[in-house]
Amino acid sequence: MAMVWVNRIAAVLMVCLMFFLAVKRYVFDDGKLRSNRRFTIATVYRISYPAEGGPDADYQYCVNQVTYKNSASISTQKPQPVVGDKFLLKYYPPDPQVARILLDKPIDSLLISKMQIDTCGR
Repeated sequence: MAMVWVNRIAAVLMVCLMFFLAVKRYVFDDGKLRSNRRFTIATVYRISYPAEGGPDADYQYCVNQVTYKNSASISTQKPQPVVGDKFLLKYYPPDPQVARILLDKPIDSLLISKMQIDTCGR
């Protein structure tokens, strides 16, 4: 009987942790990006298919000569990105890992060449 309670407590703690992570991402990180943000270019380097959902766009971007990698869920309602597509990305300068890629429309390489953005030599 004690094991049942341990399992229930573990399940409740897991749900609370997942809720906290979601709140952190959508409330605190988005607040940081609204108050202080910079833009750079992210490049999709892989389309992955995780077991728990739809496709993800794995992308990388460069800030201050450091390359960061992340992924974002791809909406099935919009045009699908392909490997090599470049998108605008906003990031929080004190912590560039806090970032959001804008997967609405790929950016043309001619436009990128006119922007003064550090791409780490890519």
